[in-house]
Amino acid sequence: MVLVTMDMNMSNALKKADIIPNIVSNDFTPSTLLGIKFPNGEEVALGNFIKPSDSQEAPEVTFVAPDENAKYTLLMIDPDAPSKEDPKWAPYRHWVLTNVPGNGDIKQASALDSYLGPAPPPNTGDHRYIFLLYKQPETAANYALTKEANKWDFQAFTQQNNLELIGVNYFISRNDEN
Repeated sequence: MVLVTMDMNMSNALKKADIIPNIVSNDFTPSTLLGIKFPNGEEVALGNFIKPSDSQEAPEVTFVAPDENAKYTLLMIDPDAPSKEDPKWAPYRHWVLTNVPGNGDIKQASALDSYLGPAPPPNTGDHRYIFLLYKQPETAANYALTKEANKWDFQAFTQQNNLELIGVNYFISRNDEN
């Protein structure tokens, strides 16, 4: 019953934020909760608001691995660059970690792209910063990234590397001056 409630609550939150079906498919069923906590104590909680200034350092990531022997890939994207109304630079890649161990210790992971904290331009409204956790098909992945972080086709990246989505979390942010 708890997993069904978790799935329904997550699905509703993702649909309300237009993450389902635009970023995540309609048939997504989470197999773990993805915990994200910034060093200052701010926790990501399915669409809560966090100021850019409170999310500039890489967060701590926690999850219960469905398979402790597997490795995982974590992505952070902004599908609202430069704005939700005009996402011509979207999705923008903010972070890519591979080979995250089943214990979630990101210090043991490989950073394909270092953490880049949110920096939404002034007067561009709310931005969704989405964390996507994937199970890797192999324990030592060696993936390549495109040079440009803007217009990053993360869906092609996940398909090419046979990644299986298992967890999602996100927060909302906007320029501190708004």
